[in-house]
Amino acid sequence: MLTRLRSIVQEVNQEPDLSVALNNLVCHVKDAMNTECCSVYLANYETRHLILRATDGLSPDSIGRVNIGFSEGLIGYVGQREEPINIPSAQTHPRFKQYPEVKEEKYNAFLGVPIIHQRRVLGVIAVQQKVSRVFDENEEAFVVTLAVQLASVLAHAETRSLLQLEAAQKKAFGTQQIRCVPGSPGIAIGFAYVAHPVADFNSVSLRKVYDCEAQIRRFYQAVVQTRKEFKDMALKLVDQLPDDALGIFDVYQQMLGSASLGVDVEEQVRKGWCAISALKIVIEKLVGQFEAMNDEYIRERSTDIKDLGHRVLSHLLQNEVSLKQMPDKAILFAEEVTASMLAEIPRVQLQGVVSVKGSNNSHAAIMARAMGVPAVMGLDDIPLLQLEGEKIIVDGYTGYLLIAPPKDVTDEYQALVDEERELEKELLQQDHLPGVTIDGVSVSLMLNAGLGTSYEFVQSSANDGIGLYRTEYLFMIKQTFPSEQEQLELYREVLSKRKDQPVVMRTLDIGGDKALPYFPINEENPFLGWRGIRLTLDHPEIFLVQIRAMIGANIGLDNLHIMLPMVCAVDEVDESIRLINQAYFEIRDETPEYEVKKPRIGIMIEVPSMIYLIDDLVGKIDFCSVGSNDLTQYLLAVDRNNARVSSLYDYFHPAVLRALKEIIDKTGRCEIPTSICGELAGDPGGAILLFAMGYRQLSMNANNLAKIKWVIRQLTLAECETLLKSCLEASNCATVRAAINAFMEAKGLAGLIRAGR
Repeated sequence: MLTRLRSIVQEVNQEPDLSVALNNLVCHVKDAMNTECCSVYLANYETRHLILRATDGLSPDSIGRVNIGFSEGLIGYVGQREEPINIPSAQTHPRFKQYPEVKEEKYNAFLGVPIIHQRRVLGVIAVQQKVSRVFDENEEAFVVTLAVQLASVLAHAETRSLLQLEAAQKKAFGTQQIRCVPGSPGIAIGFAYVAHPVADFNSVSLRKVYDCEAQIRRFYQAVVQTRKEFKDMALKLVDQLPDDALGIFDVYQQMLGSASLGVDVEEQVRKGWCAISALKIVIEKLVGQFEAMNDEYIRERSTDIKDLGHRVLSHLLQNEVSLKQMPDKAILFAEEVTASMLAEIPRVQLQGVVSVKGSNNSHAAIMARAMGVPAVMGLDDIPLLQLEGEKIIVDGYTGYLLIAPPKDVTDEYQALVDEERELEKELLQQDHLPGVTIDGVSVSLMLNAGLGTSYEFVQSSANDGIGLYRTEYLFMIKQTFPSEQEQLELYREVLSKRKDQPVVMRTLDIGGDKALPYFPINEENPFLGWRGIRLTLDHPEIFLVQIRAMIGANIGLDNLHIMLPMVCAVDEVDESIRLINQAYFEIRDETPEYEVKKPRIGIMIEVPSMIYLIDDLVGKIDFCSVGSNDLTQYLLAVDRNNARVSSLYDYFHPAVLRALKEIIDKTGRCEIPTSICGELAGDPGGAILLFAMGYRQLSMNANNLAKIKWVIRQLTLAECETLLKSCLEASNCATVRAAINAFMEAKGLAGLIRAGR
């Protein structure tokens, strides 16, 4: 039964035409369950109806014509209840509603199961039978399992279908709007540019072309490259593997021949498919055939087919990437956006960012916010390659991605972009003024830096120092660990630029979603694993070199603060201080001609355990800084890079706000200076709450400094404290956000949290 389920879902996933896929689905389910009717209804949230999209057993003339209200009939009842409905006699049920055109009078037994994706009902799959009976538990389990597996496939199936239509047809269908995760605020309008596409057939959607001969040439060019690749592999392994094991490369070479794989791909190309699409069709058909075999050995050969297909695909993609041009207004699409990808596109051309992986506080989202580039994350189940060149609107406020929008929609968003630019000019006009409230309370606004964006220091000079300098960027762009001298030169440059202001340098913080190409860390749960201070204490040779470079760079300046990340115990603080002292005495002894001053030492409070150890830090550290990103992640047990649970990650969660208040209260009693350097500080609503809690030092990305300063200058401490009181008493995030939004609207600050003024 599992094999049958897998086969049905795979066929739906591979079929480019949604109508054909659903028609095949109902036939297969009817056959597998030996029942007399199977139907699929899909939800339309604009009209709030469930539409019959496919059936085997009801009148085929009713497909697309029967619209059942969300609260109507048994189908609507299944969607409302969000659970299976299994009854022996449908027509006697109080929720039954007759739809004459479907001609279902002969059926009694009814089993309806909702298709749900990320808490949203996408549709209903129903099976029916003439005899009055309750479908047994195995039958119900089969349909439930099928519905669960189909959910993610169907989530964006209609989007995939839309992308394959011609331009005129797309206009008739209207704008396709996809809900993602907001990554960086702002509106971006441009054209999709897919960077470094992954050689994976899941990312490929079928596309038609007109020049068949050119596509065939492209395919055979990729075959030649793949043949050479296999030949080189075999030569490298000839002394390491027996002849029978090396035989797999001969099999690959034979399959690549024009009489085997080639002829099938050519056939598909001549039907109008591009080379990549043709290869996808052929490989997935072969894989499906092999996986359907009863013989286990033959089934396992499907892995070889996949490998062969992926290698040819990788060469096709490389050849395609070398030919394409970057649009003037580029919306960067990638499986996972990296710093190097952002660096490849001139800032004047980069309009927006869309990342398949990640959430609103992944490293990619943080980089986008630092650059002031609108971004959305967690784009699920969309074939990226099919988006290449499409007109795109990115709404970083709501998380919506609009594909192929018509002119009137584009004009509306362009008006919002123009309003944003006007507001930005207004903010910059008072950027030079101090961060002081109407009633005279000062707030120190500091800069988060070190993401490798060259303009982060110059975009806003009107700040009070660097509250967080991320040292890992130098490590991430190198092919080996940087030398002490390389680090010293960089740190000296940073410290010199702010010689009259404090510079808080965080020691190497890799692990989690930040990896070094020359020091891979493979863990099942990296965010709870070997990262931050844990890693560097295990490698004192790395830690000491970095500390020596920092202390050496600080000679004659004395504005260095060293901050330790991911601390979860006092023992880690003690060991770190011991090593810092060792490095200090070494540098002092090596440079007797200079006065070497000991830097101030602090920790990041981002692991919840440290909230309860603040009293134990008195006399050991000089300051601390709250990392609200990780603190939120660990308090809520939510992986902030996982799009499936990203809606649960919210730094406005009442538990997070109460923890932040407890931290500032405790550090205040212990007289430990405390700042906050997480993304919450750069959020206008978050900055207001933090100020009301008692935080007087906020550190943020350069792009947020002007607007946070503008907010601070519009308010009084008393009104902020009133807002904070209501938020701390709230029991859920929605209530907190509603209170903040109402406050911002009332104060004329709403343009900072939504599009427009």
